[in-house]
Amino acid sequence: MMAVVAALAALAFAPERGWSPPGAPRSFTIEDDRFVKDGLVFPLRSGSLHYFRVPPAYWADRLQRMKALGLNCVTMYVAWNYHEAEEGRVRRLDLVSAFLREAHAQGMLVIFRPGPYICAEWELGGLPAWLLAKRGVRLRTYEPQYIGAVERWWRRLLGVAGAYGYARGGPVVLVQLENEFASYGDCTRVADDARYMNFLLGLAGQYFGGAQLFSTIDGGEGPTAAQLGKGSPWRGDARVLATVDGGLCAQPACYAEKFANQRAFNAAGRSPKMWSELWVGWFTVWGDAQAANKSSAEFFAGVREMVAENASFSLYMAHGGTNFGLWSGANGDQTSEGAASFQPDITSYDYSSPLSEAADHNIGSDGGDLFLAVQRAIGANTSAEQPAIRKVAYGPIPLPESAGMFDALELIGRGKAAVNGTLPSMEELGCWYGLVLYELAGEAFAATRMDFSSRSLHDRVQVFVDGVEVGSAYRAHCPQVVATPSGRRMQLLVENMGRVNYGAGALYDFKGLLTAPPVEGNWTATCIPLQTDHVRALRFTKGERVAGAPYGPIFRRGSLRLDGKAADTFLDTKGFSKGFIWVNGHLLGRYWETAGPQHTLYLPAPFLHTGENEIIVLDLHGAETDELVSTSAPRYHREQP
Repeated sequence: MMAVVAALAALAFAPERGWSPPGAPRSFTIEDDRFVKDGLVFPLRSGSLHYFRVPPAYWADRLQRMKALGLNCVTMYVAWNYHEAEEGRVRRLDLVSAFLREAHAQGMLVIFRPGPYICAEWELGGLPAWLLAKRGVRLRTYEPQYIGAVERWWRRLLGVAGAYGYARGGPVVLVQLENEFASYGDCTRVADDARYMNFLLGLAGQYFGGAQLFSTIDGGEGPTAAQLGKGSPWRGDARVLATVDGGLCAQPACYAEKFANQRAFNAAGRSPKMWSELWVGWFTVWGDAQAANKSSAEFFAGVREMVAENASFSLYMAHGGTNFGLWSGANGDQTSEGAASFQPDITSYDYSSPLSEAADHNIGSDGGDLFLAVQRAIGANTSAEQPAIRKVAYGPIPLPESAGMFDALELIGRGKAAVNGTLPSMEELGCWYGLVLYELAGEAFAATRMDFSSRSLHDRVQVFVDGVEVGSAYRAHCPQVVATPSGRRMQLLVENMGRVNYGAGALYDFKGLLTAPPVEGNWTATCIPLQTDHVRALRFTKGERVAGAPYGPIFRRGSLRLDGKAADTFLDTKGFSKGFIWVNGHLLGRYWETAGPQHTLYLPAPFLHTGENEIIVLDLHGAETDELVSTSAPRYHREQP
């Protein structure tokens, strides 16, 4: 841990302003529909890597592997909610400057994407959940509450990042404004949408200066020049480059059509071919039959055609990483019913990218090496790739201590609010992430039938009567019914599985039970944010469980002892049901063994140390398994030859 801190301190050392470029002035411009770096034509060969999905100690390793892939640039998002989870408390901005410095040290240029919305299969697309608690707020448009929050955040963020523009000696050659805005807003018809985008350009320009190139991104199955206009109010304006995105295509006409539309939209001579997201893989959601994967032949053909176009591009993703913590998002449309309305992402963000979650070469559905396929397609002189990072199977990890979650609400809960009328959403409770418990205690109630719909259940509920779980329901499987017996205590435990990050009209994804209580009485609501300091403060006891005793969710604790240097490993959740795992205070993320397709959680070596390593598991269904198993490879369903 001290090594990680020292490394970050070294990277962050130096003032944020006042880079002093050595030698001749630096420039990155557009001339004759081409990118020009310091007077020479320079196609960008970029790949996405998200600093918030990779331990800082591994940034240099991942960037070096991207260079070996043949890339000269890294594309980075900034996740607003990662830095301002609580309104007004901005944290960890040093990670942004540290990553920019690391990219610069590795000789990589940077495409900087500060949002404020990023999509990215990230909770609420990177927007802080506390925005939803503002009555009448309208996201991603010029609305006073939203714009005020964006301005305060960007002034903090860009006050740091603006010093890293290329002309100032830094690595940032392109700054993207918003993200696929045409899929959400319409600058051609909605004045507040165009005003919003112009506001972002003006604010970014204050910090990056007049020499900086700015861009937008839109595409998917389009775009026509008219569709590009929905996402960008700058048609024919040399200040902002409209770029496109989409999946791999082996036919030249596929790429050429989008580039022609891009050129028709941009200012004359100011439209280098730029595919800002080349979707080489795809995300995976809980309950999928298998993890997303593509063939190496598809990788090779798609990237080769892009190179043949002499286009600039960014692989999405070059290395995906992990949705550590509670940050994984979801796709969906909250206005519709049915299973397709909610698709929460798994914890791994492997993405079937050239570099796997643990930075190994991913293997395609045809058995070919995806890393080598891209490397061959780019065909550039590349640096040698360093050896693979060591993986170790540490074997069984006993978890002899336990603590009941319902017995520890005073430690892990945050307040208890009385319910008046409709059950409050998590946002109304100021509860942004984790769980919420609705409870009726000490009042007799009759047997009842609880009907759950995808409109009212966000996202998964467990129903307990007198301490015994009597049923559960899941938003993606609604409508569902849970029949409950009579009793004197009813508990409804609802899990927020990640707010929707993509889907028209779906960003207002309030969490909890959005309905009236199932039976009358004096209900209360308790936020359980699953904060690490709360979890580590639990009072654990040793001993066997009493057979047949009524238990709710159970925390289990054990220790992994390492006598030598730590290595990467994976924790297999076989025998468990659904829950969360912490290692030395790091929340690795969610597991859902009974749904799949992911059945292991990645545990990187920087989260471990020599000696005893604390492991805590919260199983929401109180699984009786009392050990985890450390393995040297992930276990999840993936299409293989």
